[in-house]
Amino acid sequence: MGCRHLISSAESLATGYGKGCRAKIRKAARTADLSAWTASQVEEAEQAIADGAVVPSNRKDVYHVVSVDGSEVHLVHRDGCTCTAGLKTHHPRPCWHRCAVAIVLAASAPAPRPVPAPVPVALPAPAPEDVWAEIERLNDAFMAIA
Repeated sequence: MGCRHLISSAESLATGYGKGCRAKIRKAARTADLSAWTASQVEEAEQAIADGAVVPSNRKDVYHVVSVDGSEVHLVHRDGCTCTAGLKTHHPRPCWHRCAVAIVLAASAPAPRPVPAPVPVALPAPAPEDVWAEIERLNDAFMAIA
């Protein structure tokens, strides 16, 4: 996820993601809006992520995704892919490569900031009917003290 933490376990080295990043990816796969893809596409995307076949490139939000058979590497952004299905202009459903990138990007997105609760504001006391009479009363009270 680009956290730059050192990974040392064999599983983390194989997938390219540490334990914490894998947990974020699993959570993103459950909570992200993946309605544009079929269940089999989501499954292929999750498998590719688990296999370490989704690798960040040197461009922001662009990833290299290895094909299922390992023969091709596609350049993928959430809005496009260089695979055959991704290059079609009128394809009804995006390819699974984009699904994998959508999951990874959802996992790396910052958590939404909590909205602070509104602070109750004390309303001022209502003004007396005759303001001038009240001012004179307070003035008389002050003069009696002084």
